[in-house]
Amino acid sequence: MKTIVSLLLVLVSYTLQAQITSAQIKSDLAGKEWKIIKYETFGVEEDPKVEQVNDKIVLNKDLSFFIIENGKEYMGNWSITADGKVTCKSKSGEWSRAYKVISIADKIATIEYQGPDLTRTLYRLETK
Repeated sequence: MKTIVSLLLVLVSYTLQAQITSAQIKSDLAGKEWKIIKYETFGVEEDPKVEQVNDKIVLNKDLSFFIIENGKEYMGNWSITADGKVTCKSKSGEWSRAYKVISIADKIATIEYQGPDLTRTLYRLETK
């Protein structure tokens, strides 16, 4: 019985956890260079591979972005959706991503990307 109550308390506290707001994204995530320091897929966290060593995300305050992903550079504009996702679209329209911001604390942030095959990847970010 104690185990069930404990699990329910954890579940309730998890669902009541504060959502990241668009104001937090604009003030705490934007305007900084975020280096990707870890990738996590299917619960397995990995260091960046050779082609990912310089990967980063820069969301500028003017709503432009610069992203290096797997060694390739992308530039364009970003926006925030009503449900707190950051949507990035390249200037050419050929590349886009929607990131769910999981947490932002001090110099560490975690975002999630769900690919077309429904695979979710967590990105652990660090800023100076």
